[in-house]
Amino acid sequence: MKKKFVTGKKVMTLLLSAVMIFSMTACGSEAPAEAAVDEGSTEATKEAEAGTENVSGEAAAGEMADSITIVRTADAAYLDPNAESIGGAEVMVMQQIYEGLVKSSLDGQSIEPCLASDWTISEDGLTYTFHLVPDIKFSDGTPVTGEDWEWSLLRARDTETSAYAFIAEAIDTVEATDSQVVITLKQPWAPFLADLCNFNMVVGCKAYYDKVGAEGYNKAPLGTGPYMAAEWVKDDHITLEANPYYHEAGYPKTKQIVFSVVTDDNTRLMQLQAGQADIVSEVPLSMAPVAEKDENLNFQMFDSTQQRYFILNTTKAPFDDIKVRQAFEYAVNKEELAQVIAGEYGKPAASIVSDTQGKWCDTDLQSAAYDPEKAKEMLADAGYSDGIDFTLTIRSGSDIYEQMATLIQSEAKEAGFNITIEKLESAAVSEKYENLEHQATILMWIDDIVDPSGVCGWTVDYDQCNGWYTGLNDTALDDLNTQACSELDETKRIEMYHDIQQKVHENANVLPLFSNGFAYASGKNIEGLYVSPFSVLDCKELVKTK
Repeated sequence: MKKKFVTGKKVMTLLLSAVMIFSMTACGSEAPAEAAVDEGSTEATKEAEAGTENVSGEAAAGEMADSITIVRTADAAYLDPNAESIGGAEVMVMQQIYEGLVKSSLDGQSIEPCLASDWTISEDGLTYTFHLVPDIKFSDGTPVTGEDWEWSLLRARDTETSAYAFIAEAIDTVEATDSQVVITLKQPWAPFLADLCNFNMVVGCKAYYDKVGAEGYNKAPLGTGPYMAAEWVKDDHITLEANPYYHEAGYPKTKQIVFSVVTDDNTRLMQLQAGQADIVSEVPLSMAPVAEKDENLNFQMFDSTQQRYFILNTTKAPFDDIKVRQAFEYAVNKEELAQVIAGEYGKPAASIVSDTQGKWCDTDLQSAAYDPEKAKEMLADAGYSDGIDFTLTIRSGSDIYEQMATLIQSEAKEAGFNITIEKLESAAVSEKYENLEHQATILMWIDDIVDPSGVCGWTVDYDQCNGWYTGLNDTALDDLNTQACSELDETKRIEMYHDIQQKVHENANVLPLFSNGFAYASGKNIEGLYVSPFSVLDCKELVKTK
């Protein structure tokens, strides 16, 4: 019997996190109104405020500002990497505080050392040996120990309430000293090195956790990253201070980063234009041309793995008929959809894997051209000469999803599909598609790692989420996905993933719609701004000149 490392119970909330990552909408329960830091962290903060050898000499010389404010749409709900549900609002902050053995490169194409200087993998693919960078300390000055690594990685695997526990489920044992970490897997798992780049596969301080408990750990996390938590006023701002014990000389380049919550799109841009903010982390695509033309701002569009998808429930009529699903693809004008919603920043998508993932994406797949007459013919052949009525359920309060739904409704009507749009709150929409009570919905995905196993597994591994909430249990495709994760020959893996993408295209239960980049705007005096295709913002490079 094949072994899978993902269970539906453990990852039922994962897609909700993925759906909300671009809009930075946090999931789960609220954090305390204001977070305090422990005494050690407070002392570290004082050192950082006074200036330390790790903050660049240029900053000390007064050529750079001490603080940078990033405005975004929502606050974090958690700062524990193994919390119940994590989205983009949490990840953006945690990635400044925590570090793992390895990390994804800025361009999203490779894996680089982080707290491990180098590593070896046994020929059977079961044993990973990492040699650690020496003398790493947490931001309170406590040395990182082998016990911290064992505790952290096993906690990532064993925290059942974590939406991302599946990332570590391949781990069998962890044996660590102060100089190396040896991880043994239950079976060969080709994506594992990429999995270690995920935000929950990081080192935390066991002694600190034992001291402050789960609630304290969530409010005032302790990591080895370039920044540490200094203040958290719920739904207003999170302030990070430079880690005085950071291991990279000259970093971070700015002493303080403030993540400020401003929910209104216009207000965020106005604050940036007025100099009250330094970076807007989420520029609505409809406002991007305005930001781009403003001579006082820098507007940047970064490559991303973000794509939006039309999800069809194959357990209910009419989409239990593959002919109807295939007909529907010709009823959606992807070119128009990308142009209207994302303008020059969007493009139609054909594969479930983003083309930003390079070799893993099957670029031979082509999007079906909008052809309402062909769709009508296909419906007639399937026995629906009079057309089809169905309900499209989307979350309310999102201009993008409402615009998409309205446009698709108009396009599909010409092809014989009469769509009723149902708008519900996020929790209600999630509950509906998780229980396969919907007919269709629109969702979004952003990859977290340098490997296609995330989106492919989510789409075809039925145990994860019922075939991405479509109810389609294609056992042969599921088996192929498991084989692709266990295959250590990269050439063979690429072929397998291309086959998976082709078959998903034929099944037509998950229809890729369009992709677009990440839109950021900043003041002219901001340097070092870069966002990876996985939506990772590396704040340690940020500089604000006075």
